[in-house]
Amino acid sequence: MTTYVETDCTITHEGRAFTSGGAVVTPEYLIAYPAEGGILNDWHGNKIGTYRVISSRPAMFFGHRSHWSDRYFYMRALVDGRAYSLRGFGVGMIAKGKAVLS
Repeated sequence: MTTYVETDCTITHEGRAFTSGGAVVTPEYLIAYPAEGGILNDWHGNKIGTYRVISSRPAMFFGHRSHWSDRYFYMRALVDGRAYSLRGFGVGMIAKGKAVLS
């Protein structure tokens, strides 16, 4: 498996530049963006794998509702034949996780 680190993840809005870290795929870790239909994308919207939701819970942290989403999701992703356990706030939001050891 080749390590993939996405670059050029900057947008300009109202004259200000905003940069994201983008997607990262290593044999140990995954950072990506869940999309509709079980598609896992990089920051630019290119398909890099698939995912499915395993479970979710209300997004409460330290007794307060999250301002990102009302649900927090646990997902299983598949990228280049390797399975990852991911957590995140769902479609369009960043998801991070580790490789599932077999």
